[in-house]
Amino acid sequence: MIYVIIGAVGFLILFFFDLAALKKIRLLKTFIWIIGYGLISYSLNVIIRREARFVFPCYIKITGVVLSIVFTILLIYSLLIEIPFKTTYLKKGAGGKLITTGTYALVRHPGVLWFILFLIGLFLASGSRTLLVATPVWWSMDIIYILIQDKYYFPKQFGDAYKQYQEEVPMLVPNKKSIKRCFTTFLWKR
Repeated sequence: MIYVIIGAVGFLILFFFDLAALKKIRLLKTFIWIIGYGLISYSLNVIIRREARFVFPCYIKITGVVLSIVFTILLIYSLLIEIPFKTTYLKKGAGGKLITTGTYALVRHPGVLWFILFLIGLFLASGSRTLLVATPVWWSMDIIYILIQDKYYFPKQFGDAYKQYQEEVPMLVPNKKSIKRCFTTFLWKR
């Protein structure tokens, strides 16, 4: 259970990432990002390696492996490729322009959607009892984090463009229009 708490502390630390970005404190911003995600990754790694397990049939484990791989790729794509890594996480300031295409046309916070699906897949693959507890705790922390971003940080960072984006794109649950826009912008990018 201590690792669930360590992961939650990682999310608490990430709450300060956007604040450091808006205040243009580059080294603190990068440090917060590394420590926050480092604690979450460390906790997750320990939980899936060491903790007690449920025994699932092979087909459930395989499904879990496939889900966790697919959603890891989407998580990396949305958070580290679609929004420019260097500008967003390493440079001074709050990042570049507002991204409204690709997975960001599907929902405003695709990383949160991919994260929960990744955790579900990882639970099915590993059978970790502790991950069953960690998943709702960490996902709740992630949702609180994006609610703060959506209400306070991003409107300051992107201004009226973000308000328009909020009106056009759902926060977490895709709809028909956003799914169509996502696929259209993927094809358009290519």
